[in-house]
Formats: sequence, C-alpha cells, structure tokens
Amino acid sequence: MSSRLPALTLAPGRYAARVRGAALRGVAMRYHHFGSDRYVLRLDPGEEVVASLVAFAEETRLEGGWISGIGSLDRAVLGFLDPRDRVYLKRTFDERMEIGHLGGNIGMTAEGRPFVHAHAVLSPRELLAYTGHLHEAKVGVVVEIMVVELRGRISRVVDPATGFARLLLPGEPVPVPPPAG
Repeated sequence: MSSRLPALTLAPGRYAARVRGAALRGVAMRYHHFGSDRYVLRLDPGEEVVASLVAFAEETRLEGGWISGIGSLDRAVLGFLDPRDRVYLKRTFDERMEIGHLGGNIGMTAEGRPFVHAHAVLSPRELLAYTGHLHEAKVGVVVEIMVVELRGRISRVVDPATGFARLLLPGEPVPVPPPAG
C-alpha cells in the first residue's frame, strides 16, 4: 500500500504553481482561485509566510482581503504592541510550532503596496499558547491559508497619534496630527 497522497485535480488555468513576480523574490507559494472571491494558498517548507502573502496580493492585484490559516512553523517572530513606548516587544521562536490560528487582513499602504496585518496563536510541543502580531514566520511542514477578497480597497495609513498603520475604511478621512500645544 502506497503512503503517497493522490494529486489534486484543479480547473485548468486557475492554478499558479509559481507566482510570476514572486519567484524572483524566492517565494514559491501556490494558490487556487475557487471563484466567489475565495482563494486557498499552500506554503511549503522554508517559505516565509508574510512575504508570500504580500507576493500573492501583488500577483492577484488584491487590495483588500481577510486571511485565515493553519499549519506549522519552524521559526516565528511574534510581537506585542507597547503603545506607551510605541514599539513592538518581539519574541523569536526557533522551534517547531503549530499554528492554532492565523488571522488578519491584507490592505494597501498609502504608497500602493500590499500590507499584511496578521496575528497568530502558536503552540510548541508542550501545547502552550503564544499569541501576538506576526512579524515573520518560516513554514515547517505546510501552511494553508484561505483568503477572502473584498470588493474594494482596505487602506492603511499611519495614525499620527499612535505612530502605527491603522485600517482606514472607505470614505473615512485620513487622520491628521493633533494640534501642537
């Protein structure tokens, strides 16, 4: 009996084995468009999760979407936002971690580049939970991500009050710095 899994059969022309622009950056993520603004991405061992999502958004010209994922990582950097000091307190995990949940969104910066805002709940072998803003992540065995494209654009602008990029809803004015004084 073979331990190999059967190959998936996908509709012709709707599968990207290598994303054209992404291959130049060393990203080899694969994705399939299931219609109705739904995509499923598979990231293989060694691929960088955030960079792959950015490359996917560039390739598909996605300007707004929600992400949800699972899988395993060999390295991750999580952050906790310290609003007082306006910095992320980061912790690096250089070990195999399971992704209990990966969630967030993809939007666009003021300069027109994709911006991934993701949080993750990660667990090591001891089944503890660590959570925070996902700054970096290297795939262990596999990462599977569903992307739901929004019909419209999610914009990210730097909020002068906090110094961090925040979501700007359609029709909302760009925040202005508070008056000095």
